[in-house]
Amino acid sequence: MSLTPSRKHSIATLSGLLLLSAAAPAFAQPAPSFSDLPSGHAAFEAVEYLKTQGVISGYADGTFKPNAKVNRAEAVKILIAPLVNAQQLGQLAHTPYEDVAADAWYRPYVEAARQSFGIIDGPPQTTVFHGERPVLKVEFIKMLLLANKADVGAYGEIKLPLSVDVTNTEEWFYPYIRYAVSSSITMISADGTLSPGRELTRSDVALFLHRFLMYREGRRTQALLSEAETEIHNILDSLEKNDITQAEQASARALIAARGAHASKPTEAVTQGAVKTTEAFRALVRAYRAGVSGDLDTVIALASEAWNLAAKAKELDPTLASISDQVQQTAKNMADSARALKAAP
Repeated sequence: MSLTPSRKHSIATLSGLLLLSAAAPAFAQPAPSFSDLPSGHAAFEAVEYLKTQGVISGYADGTFKPNAKVNRAEAVKILIAPLVNAQQLGQLAHTPYEDVAADAWYRPYVEAARQSFGIIDGPPQTTVFHGERPVLKVEFIKMLLLANKADVGAYGEIKLPLSVDVTNTEEWFYPYIRYAVSSSITMISADGTLSPGRELTRSDVALFLHRFLMYREGRRTQALLSEAETEIHNILDSLEKNDITQAEQASARALIAARGAHASKPTEAVTQGAVKTTEAFRALVRAYRAGVSGDLDTVIALASEAWNLAAKAKELDPTLASISDQVQQTAKNMADSARALKAAP
């Protein structure tokens, strides 16, 4: 039984549909502030914005050093400095960390992070801070979200593998990565990874922080819709290759991105429709998995669910009619094939 959706037709009808109705405002491009960070650099906008906010700065020679690694002490200061004042820092004289000297420049920021914001562990969990060690992606994202009181429990009902390197939903960092995907802090790479253990550079830190701040201001909704659309393409590519595991991961990311867009702009028809569209694709992927396993009744039930979700998406946002029709046709074909196999002698 062929359960694979028609990728060619789906992509043709999907491209460009998940767009916000209001055009994004145009801003004049500022002149580069740093000699090694030209306007074409991926982190240019983030760095320039954070510089104007006094969050980050460059070096005396006029460079930013975007590829330099950020250590844990630097990461804590970047996150904590905008949230506290000099008086508050001055009251944080004592530290329980054995490897943080009393005169260490970062001591008050570390103690603010531990005492006031609870974003790093102290005794009894640990008595060392490792300030010189490069900060890892999951560490920085956790600290960023907790420092800014993000609801990391959001979408807690979604416990699905997100990539080839984020498969265990019980890992301590899973809720933080899930929220990071839902807020467009991080996206899947070309090789299908989210790289939770990657050591971050200065440009990485600037990008993650800027994306989070823009999301909080409701300015990352289109990025999330575009990401959901990209993941639908990834679903179709994976199913064409009979790679159900990759399709399942892409369907989880598509759903989380759409949910994040909807949380940002809940009254927009396109975000409401995007959620139903990604739920429909998730149902199609689950139906495909059931078909591979020979569970024909589940195929029929999930195909019906996908058909109904697509109908709801079209109702919420008529501009999604083309892709919704394609989902419904695919769902019908899958259900018909399953019924035919059930009826066969």
